[in-house]
Order: sequence, then C-alpha cells, then structure tokens
Amino acid sequence: MLQTTIAQNTDGPAFAAQPAPGTTVAPGGTAATGTGGAAAPRGGFDFITLALFGVILALIVSSLLGARREKKKYEEMMSSIKKNDQVRTAGGIIGSVVEVKPDVVVLKVDENSNTKITVARGKIEAVMKESTTGAA
Repeated sequence: MLQTTIAQNTDGPAFAAQPAPGTTVAPGGTAATGTGGAAAPRGGFDFITLALFGVILALIVSSLLGARREKKKYEEMMSSIKKNDQVRTAGGIIGSVVEVKPDVVVLKVDENSNTKITVARGKIEAVMKESTTGAA
C-alpha cells in the first residue's frame, strides 16, 4: 500500500509516493510487505469462469448437433425426390418434377405451355407436396 505526501523541496514533483510503514521498496520500484511475501495475483478458474466456459461449450455442441441433424434431413429429402413431386428451388421457382437425374432435376413450371427447366439437384430447397402413389 502506497501513501502520497506533499514533498517539501521545490526540486521534485509536487506529490511523491511514499511507501507505507513496514513496506520495503525493491530495486525495480515494486513494493513488498514486511512479512517477506509479495501479494500474489488472483489466478486460476473461479466458479463464474467455469460456468461461462460450460455454457459456451454447450452452445457449440448444440449448434454442431443441430447442423448435423439438418444436413441429414436435407440428404433424406434429396434422395426421396421422385417424379410428380412439387418442389421449390433456391431461386423461388415452384415446379413439378418430370425427370430425376443424378445431378439435375427437370421441372415442369407451366402446365399450359408445357414449359420445362433443368435445375441442379443441389439448388432444390424443399419438397412442397409429395406425389401420391395413385397420381399420374
């Protein structure tokens, strides 16, 4: 603990730091108590740090598990696409599946003009209505 006092001479600063009684000053300017031990800084993990670490770890794990679950659901949807399913693409186009190829899907987007477009299979976002077994 340091005490400040007003210096009496005019050569130095107006305030000079004086060590408290029973305190010695080391050559580097650090103060040590008269008992011989320096005050140790508080270190290690306390309860709040441990709790915060646990919460962050739980959020990361739940995020990874949720992403894995969504990816699995998407893969199942992509593998189950069949003829006559109504799907929505990433661009917002809704059409009926005419043909399914390994990399692309052919969609009929207009019944009147029989307009068909070819879409990359990875750009299909959702199956809107699945075809029934009795549908043509």
